[in-house]
Amino acid sequence: MNLYPAIDLYQGKVVRLRQGDFNACTVYSQDPAEMARHWEQEGARWIHVVDLEGAKTGSFTNGAALSAILQNVKAKVQFGGGVRDLRNIETLLECGVSRVVVGTKAMDKTFLESAAQQFGERLAVGLDVRGDHVKTAGWVKDGSLTLAEALKLFNECGIKTLIYTDIEKDGVLHGPNWEKLQGVLRESRARVILSGGISQLTDIEKCRTIQEKNFEGAIIGKALYDKRFTLAEAIRLIL
Repeated sequence: MNLYPAIDLYQGKVVRLRQGDFNACTVYSQDPAEMARHWEQEGARWIHVVDLEGAKTGSFTNGAALSAILQNVKAKVQFGGGVRDLRNIETLLECGVSRVVVGTKAMDKTFLESAAQQFGERLAVGLDVRGDHVKTAGWVKDGSLTLAEALKLFNECGIKTLIYTDIEKDGVLHGPNWEKLQGVLRESRARVILSGGISQLTDIEKCRTIQEKNFEGAIIGKALYDKRFTLAEAIRLIL
């Protein structure tokens, strides 16, 4: 499994939101590239980067910060936030992003089929769920699908990688929703990355015990920034 330290970008800074609430924003660094170098030095093979403003508005806002990250680390970068068309994906991959995440636009079956066929392993879908309903546009709008309907759609389109976020667990350090994760793993044909809720090293240990072969790893955010444990400590647990 892989561990993905998260870098959430807002106004060019590294921040964390609580349950996706832009009014509950904590700034952790003014220098995203330096933060990326820090995670790489701690052993990160992948870094998960999100343009929060892009996710909300549908247009890239933190391109300069993303470019600086790509220029300063050799780790692979998984990027999402504001990706709304195929050309967006092509541009990001050409710039050095290793895997592009689509969220809001993933509810569009025609688009998703085209993207999955064209980009394959270099495409991921962000599945952001509150209760049983998919949320879009930076979690501020209701999508048209339930969790079950979205998983069915992604299977039909041949999605290879899925990032599952339980919004109610994001940024509150209360642990992931393990039961719902197990359901997603059972129903999805894609590799599944857990996002939201990792709060202590015992959560990493529990991730390591997951038996489903399509469990790909976990994204870690607030727990690292609040220094509950180091990325190096977490990585040692999965080696």
